[in-house]
Amino acid sequence: MSSRYLSLRPDNISPDATISFKQGFPVLTFTIQSQSGILDPRSIRINGELMVYKDNLNNPTPVFVDDATPKITMDSRLGVFALWDQLVIRHNKSKQICEHIRHYNKYLTSYLGLTSSRQDMIGHLSEACLIQPNPEAMFKNVVASSTAAQNEAVPKHFSCHLPSGFMMSGNSINLLENSFGGFQIELHLSPDSNCLFTDNGVVGANGDAHYELKNVSLTCEVFDIPAGELSAAQSQTSGALEFNTISSLYTSINTSNAQLQYNLGLKNLQSCFVTFTPSDNINTLTENGLATTYPSNDDDNLVEFTRVQWLKGGRKYPVDFDMLSNGSSTYPLNTNIGVAGSESSFLVSDGQLAKQFADAVIPEGMLDRTSLSPINLNRMYDLINGLGADQYKQTPDGGSLFGLGMRYSQFNKGQDFSSEQWGLSLESNLTTDNPQSVFMFFKAKAVLAWDGASVQLMS
Repeated sequence: MSSRYLSLRPDNISPDATISFKQGFPVLTFTIQSQSGILDPRSIRINGELMVYKDNLNNPTPVFVDDATPKITMDSRLGVFALWDQLVIRHNKSKQICEHIRHYNKYLTSYLGLTSSRQDMIGHLSEACLIQPNPEAMFKNVVASSTAAQNEAVPKHFSCHLPSGFMMSGNSINLLENSFGGFQIELHLSPDSNCLFTDNGVVGANGDAHYELKNVSLTCEVFDIPAGELSAAQSQTSGALEFNTISSLYTSINTSNAQLQYNLGLKNLQSCFVTFTPSDNINTLTENGLATTYPSNDDDNLVEFTRVQWLKGGRKYPVDFDMLSNGSSTYPLNTNIGVAGSESSFLVSDGQLAKQFADAVIPEGMLDRTSLSPINLNRMYDLINGLGADQYKQTPDGGSLFGLGMRYSQFNKGQDFSSEQWGLSLESNLTTDNPQSVFMFFKAKAVLAWDGASVQLMS
């Protein structure tokens, strides 16, 4: 079977081929049209050039390597993925949604951290997705262009994949008009203030800092249908695609006893995981709103969970016991340990909670590489702005990688939460007025039924 490579321009693009959230292009849309061919969605790549500027003049000034503090930078674990706020895949003919992942960059913070090693960050992910192993490498290799004396704007090229169930399930898409046909990919861009931030928490002269994308394209590989197989392909007028997809919810907590309960309506819930960010850190150039840190009190010291319970219909499930972390009152505390952000005698996060978190994102049997380690899963940092090594923005190996998770699936069957509430009970020492944003991600098996005219997503 012969193949050909397609290179598609965005449907919506400015005359100078520049795309920027600040200039009014919040959505990037590509259409793969119906045609005689079979597409493997895993071959889809988003390509382009990234530039970061620190002002909004007619001829904006790039970020330079030798800029004085405060310096504009980005999340080193995410790279170009920090720009993708939502991913939407639509059936081209009916415009119905095949998959929609909200808080996409926030989800990828956990996914990439748990499924990519440090060598991946230095190697192919650095080349393709502009991901870097530490904050200094991110600033010098991706965000900054040249020295101020050279005064050259040097764009950074990328060619990134799109991790999602529809794209990575291994299902082939019949692009014939009377079969599945074409589909659209929408990337909702993240606001500049949510994916850019300064290294020391002071905006200074960087109040108009923004990013721009140029020469953006979508590339993919389409296999031509041999003449002898064309009639069989044309007879595929309906079918179903099965894959795991991500649903997300957002809330905030501001109490030492937080109760999260929701009617999910999901029949095949595989797992869920939860990450935290101080609400004050979101959409501001002073903080990294995409970091997955511990919750914190208003003195910026970290909060410790003393009790974690996973619930189904108000009952403990799937484990019928409470999880007491190694920072709880069950264990001895040492308030004079002298480590910023930590009052516990255990500096590394609880091993059981860490394993459950990793297993919720990728089952243990499938996890062959990760950057999760005591280097980025510890309590040896705080959220006070500054340039010290104990500041959360300086955590190596992609930054802090904390979350809570639970796997519900055994033998890929999943659990039925369509008639009972999902719940999570959290007890902690969050005792001050400092709201914490909570991002909840639910991985569930979905079936996309389709015919020549429409699709229906069932989960």
